[in-house]
Amino acid sequence: MWLVPALALGLIVEEGIAASVTPIGRSFITANQCVEHQAFMDGDPGAVAGALPRAYVATVDPGSGKPLIYARSARCLVTLAGVTRQVTMASFGIVINSPDGRGCASGAPGASPATSQVPPVCNWYPLLWLANDRATAQWLRSRAPAFPARYTAGLVLNQGTSDVTGGRTFHFQAPAASPGPFTMDDTGHLTGQVSVRGGYWAGTGAGAVKLAFSTDDITTGLASNGVVRAPAGSALARLMGATASAYLPAYAAIGAEFWAHGSYRKQLLGPSPSSDSFSGSCSLQGTDTFTPPANNTAQDLHLTYAARGSCSGTLDGQQLSNASVVWQSSAHSYGSCSQANTVEPGEAFMTFPNGRTIAATFDFTSLGTQVNMSFYGERSGFANGQATFATQRTPPGVITGCAGAGDREVPMDLTVRTESPLVSDRNSSPAAGHRARARFSVRARPRTAGTGRITPFSFRVTTRGRPVAGVLVRFAGHRARTGRHGRATFRMRLRRPGRWTAVATKQGFRAAHVTVRVLGQESGPE
Repeated sequence: MWLVPALALGLIVEEGIAASVTPIGRSFITANQCVEHQAFMDGDPGAVAGALPRAYVATVDPGSGKPLIYARSARCLVTLAGVTRQVTMASFGIVINSPDGRGCASGAPGASPATSQVPPVCNWYPLLWLANDRATAQWLRSRAPAFPARYTAGLVLNQGTSDVTGGRTFHFQAPAASPGPFTMDDTGHLTGQVSVRGGYWAGTGAGAVKLAFSTDDITTGLASNGVVRAPAGSALARLMGATASAYLPAYAAIGAEFWAHGSYRKQLLGPSPSSDSFSGSCSLQGTDTFTPPANNTAQDLHLTYAARGSCSGTLDGQQLSNASVVWQSSAHSYGSCSQANTVEPGEAFMTFPNGRTIAATFDFTSLGTQVNMSFYGERSGFANGQATFATQRTPPGVITGCAGAGDREVPMDLTVRTESPLVSDRNSSPAAGHRARARFSVRARPRTAGTGRITPFSFRVTTRGRPVAGVLVRFAGHRARTGRHGRATFRMRLRRPGRWTAVATKQGFRAAHVTVRVLGQESGPE
């Protein structure tokens, strides 16, 4: 049970923003610095059967033979379309068998790039999802009306101070006036760090949606003395078959969690008349460009990969055999030459000779010269990727570069194989900055900061001394766009000392970057 689920409880979008961002930007968000507690309980068989559509199958607790249900609450720093806020959310529902065979260890480094449902508690059918922000619920329901998100003010999440055993008391309360009032109480003890893949499912047929979750730095632990309570007659009380239920001991070992970086993709599984689909495999050869140059010191890295190759399979129902393809992708990671992982979803576009473009987001982890990648179709679908820097084109100077000033450009070969067709909206296009020409500069204030406290960071982007609006600035796993004065601002707590790089991109310009130095010792999660 060391591989654990994590919940998608930190979703946020500013009112009115959804219509202004690109389609691929709407398909994912990031949720960072998340504190989350979860309870797995035995459900009332009749209530579960009445609430779960026939398209899904409830997971059965082997100890009792009853269907498993869950309740969760979390507080996260969440970012969508450049807006970052602290949000409290909660959900409850039914644990289900994976409809697509994916979950928990699927694609996680050190496990397997193939599907994996072990342990089988990483797919969920939420009956209610509470958020203390109206825009959050709006984003969850956008293009997915079956998702049961509701705005609820007054959600309370509190953590106590650590006791002599290192445990911290945890209390969550959804008020009586909310659509689904309930409380959670336990004491959490965080232990080891793992990687997790999971999914939330809602709706059936043309309205089916999956909210896919992934993280490579989640810390899990025991939630002891855990109890969930709900008023008599409430939806959760009916699901539990009682007004109070203790956390099942078999799953309490994964009841407390904290993750530094998490990603959520909204995948719409129903058909669309204006989408493109690819199923098959591709072999690509290209060059990774790192900003700043990658070396043996772990740091924030922004990279782009431009490649060409061939694909075989099916594109929009037509057979392909070694069809030429152009690949463009970009990502933000933290790491060094020896190992790294993404801290937010990367974006990838592959364009075929007929002009059709398949858009996807991706995660990756690297160890030495090998890279494991997971690709999520912008609209739906999944593919595995295996890449290597040990190519026939790799010069011997790459090793000495890592030990010195760093490598800016390194050849990489990539193989992609779909598990299910990658589907994207037809109006998707390569990310801004791939065909950049003009130059701008970016300045940071402050250039030096400390760990463990919330700090306001300001980045000003100019060209020939004039401010540039609409520039996307990526910093420490978050995004913001510059306003008419050319400024993008962030308020955040950086917990890791070192050099953090901000990268600014806009179509028609070359990417620019600036480094902020962070001093002090890393602070633990709150």
